[in-house]
Amino acid sequence: MLRVTARPRPGHPWIFSNEVVSPPVIQLPVGGAVEVVDPSGRVLGRGYANPHSLIAVRLFCGPADSPDDPGLYVRRLQEAVALRARVAPGRRSYRLCAGEADGLPGLIIDRYEDVLSVQITTAGMEKRRDMIRAALEAVLAPTGVVFRGDVPVREMEGLPLEKGIWWGEVPARVGFEENGVRYEADLVDGQKTGFFFDQAENRAFLATRAVGARVLDVYAHLGGWALVAMRHGAAHAATIESSAAANTLIRANAALNEVELDVIQGDAEAEMAKLPAASLDVVCIDPPPFAKNRKSAGVALGAYKRVNQAAIRLVKPGGLLFTSSCSHHVQPERFMETVVHAARSAGRRLQLVRRGGQAPDHPILPHVPETEYLKHLVFVVGPVR
Repeated sequence: MLRVTARPRPGHPWIFSNEVVSPPVIQLPVGGAVEVVDPSGRVLGRGYANPHSLIAVRLFCGPADSPDDPGLYVRRLQEAVALRARVAPGRRSYRLCAGEADGLPGLIIDRYEDVLSVQITTAGMEKRRDMIRAALEAVLAPTGVVFRGDVPVREMEGLPLEKGIWWGEVPARVGFEENGVRYEADLVDGQKTGFFFDQAENRAFLATRAVGARVLDVYAHLGGWALVAMRHGAAHAATIESSAAANTLIRANAALNEVELDVIQGDAEAEMAKLPAASLDVVCIDPPPFAKNRKSAGVALGAYKRVNQAAIRLVKPGGLLFTSSCSHHVQPERFMETVVHAARSAGRRLQLVRRGGQAPDHPILPHVPETEYLKHLVFVVGPVR
């Protein structure tokens, strides 16, 4: 039994090391199951511990359940599948498990039809890897599963970095569909877990506004924004992406959808600077998370201003800017302010026409702000009056 101080964030599943009263944090079992009680002895829940992490315990079940019960993982995955069937009907590819938001902290699963990409980021989930595999086989019976344990946060948990095919058969390029676009992704060596499903509904919004447009997709990854635009009637689309491997996949995905794209390889800011001002109807900019932690949020805002200023310069008067931040540590109001400042620096004005966020297969727990990370804004860009 682990006793903690009065919680500053009631209901939050994370117990930080400075909240632990007894036993000493160093005595907690790495990845072991613990029951947590408050100063009055009331049970707050059960979870798993890691004495080497700032987050000493992650709670994810009540006193009636156990983190070491294999059936718990089956039930949670069944619930996750049912949620996606409700909020993303008809889709066969999506984020199947979003960690804390699905009651399985440290576990991320992306589904690509019959193939899964699994990421485990905590010692507690790593210790239960066999239970997770058994649950996946029982609930989904996938034909193949990739393990992506190559994220730096694993090192912070004392875990090795590794990636590869976990079990089954996984083709070098895994096919799937979103918004009427067919894709192929490299789940073993591609970015993160293979694709960014969190932008699905934001890309769907672009699809209805792409007819006849000239579109630029910056930080393109697999070319999602450009491809959905071309599939829904855009006149022309180009991508900017620094990764040669990703650009190979963009070209393959364009051919798969029988569309043509201009594929530009290089640094986003440098390549945008080469393009003529006010030459595009739509610019979509979806950069990586510039802020890895709270301390780097200020530096990240500077980077967001630079890339948004470069993007805004390219938009014709009356054209659209689709811009995103996936940095949890950048607050929505600060991101908005930064884009507005970027527009002023570019000599343009903005009219906000849509706020978006992560797609519903990436659910948000209202009492756990860390589960909400994606900010997405759509602006009409005009000249300064």
